[in-house]
Amino acid sequence: MNYDIFDEQYYLASYPWLKPAIDAGIIKSGREHFEKFGQAGGLTAVSRYFDEQTYLAQNPDIVPSIRNSSNPNAPFASGLDHFIQFGYEEGRTRVSLDYDEAFYLKRYPVLARFVENGTFKSGFEHFVKFGSKEGLYANTFFEAQYLLQNPAVAAAVKAGDFKTGGEHYRKFGQFESVRPYATFFGTSGNDIVTGFGMGNVDIIGVALDVETNGNRRYQSYGSNEFDTLIGGSGRDNFVLAVTVPGIGGSRPAPVSVQFYQGPGFATIQNFTQGQDTILLGSTSFDKYILFPINNNRDLAIQTNGLPFYTPNEGNQLSYGDTIAVIEGGGNLSLNLLPDSNYFRTLIG
Repeated sequence: MNYDIFDEQYYLASYPWLKPAIDAGIIKSGREHFEKFGQAGGLTAVSRYFDEQTYLAQNPDIVPSIRNSSNPNAPFASGLDHFIQFGYEEGRTRVSLDYDEAFYLKRYPVLARFVENGTFKSGFEHFVKFGSKEGLYANTFFEAQYLLQNPAVAAAVKAGDFKTGGEHYRKFGQFESVRPYATFFGTSGNDIVTGFGMGNVDIIGVALDVETNGNRRYQSYGSNEFDTLIGGSGRDNFVLAVTVPGIGGSRPAPVSVQFYQGPGFATIQNFTQGQDTILLGSTSFDKYILFPINNNRDLAIQTNGLPFYTPNEGNQLSYGDTIAVIEGGGNLSLNLLPDSNYFRTLIG
């Protein structure tokens, strides 16, 4: 059996009635209790990154092997019992809504060769042993920024009231229009990024990190990326540009960087005119051309003399470069929004 998934602190927070028994010396630790009693008893709250319901839903082949009132002689007390005995070693990674194996390996591509050579049986093994403790990103929900913007949620996660900020957002935050916006983001490769929530939701295809003050740090700008950005039912903002701070010398002032210049573009799905917005680079609207394509079904956004950002501030201009395609938007007439300024152009 493999107990890498077991988190002592989280287990004790989930089952606080164990602490008196530990204080009295009846059992030495939560781990001892789980191995002797909890596992066979069907307790499953052993990690922020294991969810019994998700594991059974994503691994339906094991469901007939789980004990219940109608199947009392089945071999496993729970999905977690199966995971500890077999699933972890088998490389099953669909264990939590807060972990996405494909995203994790694309986000940290150096890990792929270690999975291929057997050093780790999966990206999830690395995440359980190291990544979760180092604050690595495990899915498209921008957890770090959400917790920084919502300190009460961060405190609740630390106390074990929620497994993660993502769990809080799924249960509550997505329905609260007054809560600071949520962000869904991608990697430096090709991604499908789906946003959801009724408030202000940013959907971004490129790789991000977060600074201590909560600001985003962009780690890719969409070059050679072909991303699909999918909106939800709320107010979505499809982010296709970023303002880069000045660094002194030849670039003392901030500049705007348009994503997807050169090879690559974003495909935007579920765009709702009058509700959703698209954020373009810091220039006038006439630096873009919008026209229908694919038999007038979709709408393309191309550059039209847009300054091409380079580290040495070259004077290149970009013409006819497709940076986005709005699926089903062939009949849309997008307008410049009042919040547009020198550093950003908002259309909707």
